[in-house]
Order: sequence, then C-alpha cells, then structure tokens
Amino acid sequence: MEIIILNLQHETARSLRNALRANAIFSGVSGLLIVFFHSLVLQWLGISGINIMAVGIGLVLFCAYLFWMAGRNRLPRSLVSGVIAGDWAWVLGSAVLLAFKAQVFSTLGIFLVADVALLVMVFAIWQQRGLRQTMAAG
Repeated sequence: MEIIILNLQHETARSLRNALRANAIFSGVSGLLIVFFHSLVLQWLGISGINIMAVGIGLVLFCAYLFWMAGRNRLPRSLVSGVIAGDWAWVLGSAVLLAFKAQVFSTLGIFLVADVALLVMVFAIWQQRGLRQTMAAG
C-alpha cells in the first residue's frame, strides 16, 4: 500500500487548509463551551444526568490536531481522509440519535444537534473538495 503525501505548500491546497482551520475553530469553540459551560449546554439540549465533559475535551484535542494538520507543509492523505471520515461519522451519528432518541432532547436541543451536524457536513464536503484539488495538483 502506497502512502500518498500531500503537498500543502502548493496554492491548490489553500482550500483544504482553510477547511481544516475552519473545522478546528468550530471544534475548539464548541469544545471550550462544553468544558466551561457544560451545565448550560445540557440545559440547552434539554437533557440532564449526562457527563459531556469528555466530548468537550475531545473537541479541544481535535481542534489542536486540525490546526497541526493545517500547519504542515506535507501530510499523508490518510490523515485528511481520516478527518473527513470522522466528520461523516459525526453527521451519521447525529442523524441516528435524532431518528431514535429525539424525544430526550428539548426543541432547542434538536435544532442544535441538527445544526451542528449540518455544519460538520459542510466541513466534510469542503475538506473533500480541498483534498481532491490538492490531489489533482500532484
């Protein structure tokens, strides 16, 4: 199996870098919001008795990882593909959660889960396009 290394210094990689950075910013802000205001976030979601601190910490770490990736000059394609797959998994997981457990959320909570999933889907598509452009440039 050949490891494909992306050249992120090339002009065509700008879209991919921007997509990774935008995803990082959103993930970081969301993670910090959960870490420092977890009770408020649970109230918005309309749920209680759940510890979401691990999600917040995970998002902050994911933010750091995405910024690290976006700052590299060269990067294995598999790392970018893994981020894209993770984003699609988040979207799918959110859809399944809302399809089978929507009743546990408040109306605001349903909208928040759906809106976050839609935004993560935008990041996944943007990153996919950026990856294709970077790959096409060689």
